Amino acid sequence: MEDRIFQKALSDMSFDFAARGAIRHLYGLGYSAEEIRDRLSYPLSLERIREELALIEKERTDPVEKAEYERVTDAYGRSSFRRVKKPED
Repeated sequence: MEDRIFQKALSDMSFDFAARGAIRHLYGLGYSAEEIRDRLSYPLSLERIREELALIEKERTDPVEKAEYERVTDAYGRSSFRRVKKPED
């Protein structure tokens, strides 16, 4: 059990390092899953590329939470920003 969890974590980490950014970049340029696979130097299955493309599409369709930022000054005079949820219209 622990071995499988470790293997999955290792696989996800190597995928993230080796291919995730490249897949997102090429997809943003308009390449299909097959074209992306042909352009990668890292051997990756078409299924794994399609899974990543599905995640990208899901992120695009999920509503973005709107927020505002307010300036906060601490006791020493240092300024920073704090994220505050924006009230829905």
